[in-house]
Amino acid sequence: MLVSLKWLRDYVDLPEDLDVEAFAQQLTMASAEVDGIERIGGDWDRELVTVGEVLKVEPHPDADRLRLATVNYGGAEPQRVVCGAPNLAEGQRIAFGREGAELTNPRNGKRLKLKASKIRGVESAGMVLSEAELGISEAHEGIIELPSDAPIGTPLADYLGDVVLDVHVWPNRADMMSMLGIAREVAAIVGTEVREPDLTYAEAGEPAADAIAVEIADPALCARYVATVIDDITVGPSPAWLQEKLIAAGQRPINNVVDITNFVMFEMGQPLHAFDLDTVQTTVIVRTAREGETLRTLDGVDRELTPETLLITDESGPIALAGVMGGEATEVSEATTTVLLEAARFDPVNIRRTSTRLALRSEASSRFERGLSPGLAERAARRATKLFVEVCGGAARSGVVDTYPATHVSPEVEITRSRLDTVIGFHVPGAEVEQIFQTLGFEVLATDGGDAEGAFRVRAPWWRTDISIPDDLAEEVVRLAGYDRLPGTTIRGRTPAWEPVPLRTFRDRVRDAMVDAGWQEVITYSLTTDEMLARVMPAEDLAIIRPLRLENTMSSDREVMRPTLRHSLLEVIDRNIRGGAPEIAVFEAARVYLPRDGEPQPEERDYVVGALSGFDVDRWGRPTDRALDFYDAKGALDEAVHALDLEFSYEAGHEFGMMPGRVARLSIDGEEVGVLGEMHPEVLAQFEIEQPVALFEVDLAKVMARAPEQKLVASVPRFPAVEQDVAVVLNDEVPAGVVRAAFEGSPLVASAQPFDIYRGEQLPEGKKSVAISVRYQAPNRTLTQEDADREQGKILKRLQKQFGAELRA
Repeated sequence: MLVSLKWLRDYVDLPEDLDVEAFAQQLTMASAEVDGIERIGGDWDRELVTVGEVLKVEPHPDADRLRLATVNYGGAEPQRVVCGAPNLAEGQRIAFGREGAELTNPRNGKRLKLKASKIRGVESAGMVLSEAELGISEAHEGIIELPSDAPIGTPLADYLGDVVLDVHVWPNRADMMSMLGIAREVAAIVGTEVREPDLTYAEAGEPAADAIAVEIADPALCARYVATVIDDITVGPSPAWLQEKLIAAGQRPINNVVDITNFVMFEMGQPLHAFDLDTVQTTVIVRTAREGETLRTLDGVDRELTPETLLITDESGPIALAGVMGGEATEVSEATTTVLLEAARFDPVNIRRTSTRLALRSEASSRFERGLSPGLAERAARRATKLFVEVCGGAARSGVVDTYPATHVSPEVEITRSRLDTVIGFHVPGAEVEQIFQTLGFEVLATDGGDAEGAFRVRAPWWRTDISIPDDLAEEVVRLAGYDRLPGTTIRGRTPAWEPVPLRTFRDRVRDAMVDAGWQEVITYSLTTDEMLARVMPAEDLAIIRPLRLENTMSSDREVMRPTLRHSLLEVIDRNIRGGAPEIAVFEAARVYLPRDGEPQPEERDYVVGALSGFDVDRWGRPTDRALDFYDAKGALDEAVHALDLEFSYEAGHEFGMMPGRVARLSIDGEEVGVLGEMHPEVLAQFEIEQPVALFEVDLAKVMARAPEQKLVASVPRFPAVEQDVAVVLNDEVPAGVVRAAFEGSPLVASAQPFDIYRGEQLPEGKKSVAISVRYQAPNRTLTQEDADREQGKILKRLQKQFGAELRA
């Protein structure tokens, strides 16, 4: 919100020698933050840029488009200059710059010093100035025309200069999106009165209600709609004072009708819209859009409307987007003679959604979005109608059309003295509290009476829509009493004791172990879409889980809380493949969200999910033709969990989205904790991945429950080991893990590690060979080869008896 101090003085008295920086600081501390200060005219030379009067206008002897202007600038002798402005006329009061003045070059915006020169043979040592030369705006088609009472010879900086504050208004303070709202705040801060604008005007002709009727289909979307009718207006340029104020507010003047609606919006905070009444049928209806309706807006764009879009319509259909933009068919033009003026209170959420969806954010929508007071609509309508009569020469029809289904009543709010002192942190005397409320426009219904158990009860002013709870009143008191009165104290109380969070600590250990094993951690969005989940989860599971959906999301791609991490990792794999990564090993340790029956909050489970893809590299780090697969992922995962003193058992299984025969269920001590497998090509194709991907998923809570609380340390063996490699032939459906388990079950076996599985012509159909490296070691003696052979024979007999295994020759 741009606040012109010159304009602000129309409503509240400020000292002529106002310290602007101190004033801005005062406003920031007590009300709204001042983000910047702009001084209009601060760089105008007080001696060389002054108010002048055009005494005579003569034609240029050698140029048809140029004229000679004799200007009285307050010096001893008038000065003649060359001027090409089409609006130059005798008797005008103008802005005049003499030789040596620094001005703005309209062509490039750079500063230049005015020099005397000959223009088509005529000496010219000055300039009649436009807004562009003064840096006020980019308009340079004509000169600035000052009011006829502008004092000749006065420095232009004193007459036309201004200070504009860039004020940041909080979202809940709709009342401060106006000059009058800022004036109320300033008056309360400095202890003066506010001058409200005059709303009275002469009424003539038939009642406005005879020309138009108003219907509101849904009062929840439109709490109030006020309309006035003004006949016999003349559309044309606005007077200088009106244009000056709009420029100070950052708006470009258009014509008197549009400028008046904009002026009142900036003055009072109420957006208005003017229709050409001759293009509107007899009844205005405020309703939501119907299926298939469209509207061509003022910018010439045909807008497709959704059922939640709030519209202004008549019997013919939509004529405006409520609170956002008018329609082209009912636009005010130079031929307009009768105006229908609209002032309404629309639902802020609906206006926000419409303006965001159509990318039509505006000064009007930003005010409606904050939630205007319904009491503002009639006042703003009367103020604008008065200006239409005075500026446009119109005649206002009697009365207003005011459709107000449920009259708004300002709330009564009470705060106890004890609560007030607790919230603000210091004591403010009751008389001062009462004065603060009164200066802010509150009606004081009861005070604490000096009693510590007493309370203040007030009624909020009609323009304040942000007051509803006791702490709102505490905020009003402390900001005007002064934050500098807060006592300075040291931090008191005990430091809270550290509370362990075992799962979070274990998750961090898992992250470290995964990184040490060569995996790279990623962080992805916790929100996704139904379509993305359907790629990695069966439809029946999604129907049972019913993933939680968020309302009012910023993007349709982020609206469902994910119940799995699998799709997120596959998206990362796809992006890395597109980026040319030869080998990808990524993981994420994060939460998934599962709905709980009868509970508003989801169940949050911690998982670690990893994905491996790409091609193996040779000893020189160059990619080979061998694609990374299930076994590469298993080895990398085993390396990570080994650092946690854990070990997974692998058992063949099935999983949606994974290739049959390439899936293993992961368990610890018989408890299933996860899954590892190669993703099915059909699933990968949905992510546009054309190479194998191995993926694992582990439930961290289940793993943590079986993790040792303390790290076990064994003494260094005193006696040497005997190492043997043995190959065992067994049925293809028997897992290789049973061979390892059989060997590790022996008290003389320190470790057993499978290193090869063979299927081929040298073995019968349905058989496989599992090669395993065995390390024999005793804690109390040195084993011989015979000891190792004897123990191996015992183990092979057990395997042969249980699984029909045979030693491969």
